Amino acid sequence: MPGMTAIVVVLAGVVSLWAVARLLVSRVAPSDATPLPPVRSGARLLAAATVGVALAIAAPALPQPVCATAAGVAALCTAAGVGVRWEIGCAYGAPAYAIPSLRTVTPGAPGSISAAGALAAAGAAFIIAALAFGVRLLGPSDPALVAVAAYVAMLCEVWMDGAWKPAASARLVSAAGAALLGAALAFALVLWLP
Repeated sequence: MPGMTAIVVVLAGVVSLWAVARLLVSRVAPSDATPLPPVRSGARLLAAATVGVALAIAAPALPQPVCATAAGVAALCTAAGVGVRWEIGCAYGAPAYAIPSLRTVTPGAPGSISAAGALAAAGAAFIIAALAFGVRLLGPSDPALVAVAAYVAMLCEVWMDGAWKPAASARLVSAAGAALLGAALAFALVLWLP
């Protein structure tokens, strides 16, 4: 079952990916990039990562500890995807697409995601899932399932962001809710698929 050290390593990976994305954006972003306020990605990352850490720590006490650990890792993968999507999406946001209609919208609009942000989020989810496998939080067949669950949850967070656009606190709730959704999807996938 997961050790605290492994959970800390994965959490450090999430924060490191976000920090690297933030540094990349600050150093090499195009001059016409629209910077988003730091609270948007940092606070969302924190809200989603808190869900993941809580689930991963509680996993050994739950009835299906392997599935619960995968759920915690999926929430951390969702956190990484949410944070990296905002950072990369603000610098490379054109064109941006509304979720779920996929119509073109203004970059940075609530409920939108750019192709670069989507690819960055997918990469972040797979990197964190691979890191979790490397520190033995996940079994050999679980990283891809966990990353896919996290990516779907991140897309749902984009949709929730568009639905709840005016409220800042709702954006934090949407990040935590997305982490819970990713956790539930990963739990089900790891439980039902061999």
